[in-house]
Amino acid sequence: MTSSALNTDGPLYRRLAEQLRAAIETGEFAADGPLPAERDLALRYQVSRDTVRKSLKLLETIGVVYGDHGRGTFVSPPAVQQMSRFIDGFSVDTSKRGETAGQTVLSVEQIPASIAIAGVLEIEPKRLITKVVRIRTVDDRPVGLQEAYLNLPQNSSFTLSELAEVGSLYKLLRARFNISLAEALESLGAIAAGPEDASHLNVEQGSPLLLCERVTLSDRRQPIEYCVMRYVSTYRYTTRINQFSQLTK
Repeated sequence: MTSSALNTDGPLYRRLAEQLRAAIETGEFAADGPLPAERDLALRYQVSRDTVRKSLKLLETIGVVYGDHGRGTFVSPPAVQQMSRFIDGFSVDTSKRGETAGQTVLSVEQIPASIAIAGVLEIEPKRLITKVVRIRTVDDRPVGLQEAYLNLPQNSSFTLSELAEVGSLYKLLRARFNISLAEALESLGAIAAGPEDASHLNVEQGSPLLLCERVTLSDRRQPIEYCVMRYVSTYRYTTRINQFSQLTK
């Protein structure tokens, strides 16, 4: 088995988990088949066995693999894998379903944090944060209106054209600010479409929308983003719920 180099973005165990998942998705490791032993994975990727164990634990937590005591670690069936999610963001999540994600960036501006948002992002009120408003599309159909409030390094921001060019907010955060996102806390609810929602999403005012509020944490467990997302009622995504409240770092 030849050695494989890992990328340099994020904690080592998480980078290994991403590479192992990529190998699974390309069919290198077959569904319900065994993964190589820990010592072989450590040799192949030139990491410690402890790093391998943490990576496999992460993959097991999100449902990509499963452990069979005394036999090793196995690749989960496709139906289970499809329900697992990294913090990929809308673009990657949509493309994995075979659809084309798009966006119209309505505004990027710096605003003083309100008391409520400052509390969520664990910063001082009135500190300047970056607010991003976007219409999200799937196969050119508007499906959601997103308002993201970002806690970036002091005196840092980006422009509307920069975000439009990159296409993915999370990719821009990694490339521009070296911010790696680790996990998110989401709450779901329902809301009636207001005038702005109706205009941007091509629905009647008062129509039911899916309301999703997300707080996204960096790999240092610092709140980076508070996002309010309002989706049309036909929009769906699948996730997996288990007994783990947070991933092992």
